[in-house]
Amino acid sequence: MVFTFSGLRLKALRANDVEATRAADNGNGIGALLLYGAGFFRLFGGLEKPLGFYTQNPVFWVKMGLLALASVLELYPQYVVLPWHFRHARKQPIEPKPGQFERLYTCALLELPCMVGIVICASLMARGIGLPSAARASTTAQSPGQAIYATHCQSCHQADGRGVGGKVAASFVDDPRILAKPDADLLDTIAKGKVGPVGAMPAWGATLTEEHQRQVLAYIRVAFGPQR
Repeated sequence: MVFTFSGLRLKALRANDVEATRAADNGNGIGALLLYGAGFFRLFGGLEKPLGFYTQNPVFWVKMGLLALASVLELYPQYVVLPWHFRHARKQPIEPKPGQFERLYTCALLELPCMVGIVICASLMARGIGLPSAARASTTAQSPGQAIYATHCQSCHQADGRGVGGKVAASFVDDPRILAKPDADLLDTIAKGKVGPVGAMPAWGATLTEEHQRQVLAYIRVAFGPQR
């Protein structure tokens, strides 16, 4: 939605069309409000992953930086277009000043790569890219599987394997059906991720080697399985 209205706004600005610019600005504002509002609600509302899952990932901060840059680039357009909305509501004539359309177009054009970058960062994070590498984790005094779990899994599944009672992530302890599955099924879930009733688990296939995936599964079975 945001990309659609951004495109319409660019087209209207290039044509120096005040009314089309106002309409596209309204749509762009609604789309941005829904997009950013939903994102921040998911981030701080605890609907999917805990806040720490995101803040430990440098890709998250790149995403926030792009969001901040896009917000700064939007300051001048709102400084110009908001008075247009007020004048329209009062049935007063709108007379753009020389150079305003050109500057508005430049700001809107620069916002587009920021929006594309934000979407790319979100996709990378969903795949677990950017989190600390398992190679660094395995240098600790923990077993390799335990270290990988602590780095990549613990922020959601928690140290006790219960995922905050199954509210943040699946509970290996309270739902024995999970670890009753064969290794092949669980390794497939680790590699490809999964969307479940409490949110989306990232795909770790691009981050963890097959050996690391087997190591973390072995640790989970020993630490949280019925034989413990």
